[in-house]
Amino acid sequence: MNSVWLETVCKYYAGKGIPSSLVGLVCAFVIYFAIASIFLTVSDVFNGDYSNWKGRFFLILLLLISIYFLSKFILKEWFRKTHYPIRFNRKNQMIYVYQVNGQVLSAPWAEVFFTRATPGGAIPEWGIDGHILAQDGETVVNTFSLAVSIAGSSKLLSEYWEFIRCYMEEDCVEDLAELVALCPPVENRRESFTFGLQYLIKMRSRLEWIFLPVMLPLDLLAGVARWVAMQTSAIPQWPQAVQDACVTEPDDPVNVSAANNPRHLWRYVLANEAREEYEARYARQTAANNRIRVKLAERYGKKSA
Repeated sequence: MNSVWLETVCKYYAGKGIPSSLVGLVCAFVIYFAIASIFLTVSDVFNGDYSNWKGRFFLILLLLISIYFLSKFILKEWFRKTHYPIRFNRKNQMIYVYQVNGQVLSAPWAEVFFTRATPGGAIPEWGIDGHILAQDGETVVNTFSLAVSIAGSSKLLSEYWEFIRCYMEEDCVEDLAELVALCPPVENRRESFTFGLQYLIKMRSRLEWIFLPVMLPLDLLAGVARWVAMQTSAIPQWPQAVQDACVTEPDDPVNVSAANNPRHLWRYVLANEAREEYEARYARQTAANNRIRVKLAERYGKKSA
């Protein structure tokens, strides 16, 4: 984040590695049974026993088909892009979206219709979708999701949205910079295994330590799958036209990146920072948030703030 542009990761970056780890575990068992079935079938044939070959043939065929489809699911995370960034250009009021197909979607900020994503599934996950409309103002021609997905209550969506909106529309960029506590180290590089694991483990309070014995093995498994996904995936590169539109000044007063992450990152992700560090960050963020509220109140009235 700087005075010209703000870049976020994609909606699915936070959980990257979890789907492929679970599917990969199932796939490993299926592969084991497929190899065992092939070995037993070949062994029986060499011993002159042809009584079970038809049943085992269909079983092996079914297992191989299962492996094929499971592998295709895993490859939705592996051998892709490390992430699919979204860049908001404050200067020219444009949004650039790196899409899964490798194309870059460009749209004026004022012409994108944003709405809450419809929740679905057993545990609803709320998000924010941006819709590109046709000239009739009603037909949706393209849609992209912002990098937020919240299970259960949708209350936190408004906070995320207001951060993005304020960056693009209000004069409070330096204060917004004070609110950012953690940036993924993925700009022009792949995240490390350690950071990927930290990102998966990240806790909001020490109360979550209760679930650590259960969650840590799952996080480690997902961390391995996440690392494989990162190592086998290419780093997204913006086209030259986007880079030319996002040139920043060398002395830009706003410069937020992974270099500003908490010094003791493990303590931060485990909600176990030293009291002094926590209070300093909390005070800084509270002061910045209050300044933003004052600016919004002056512009829109106290009721809006």
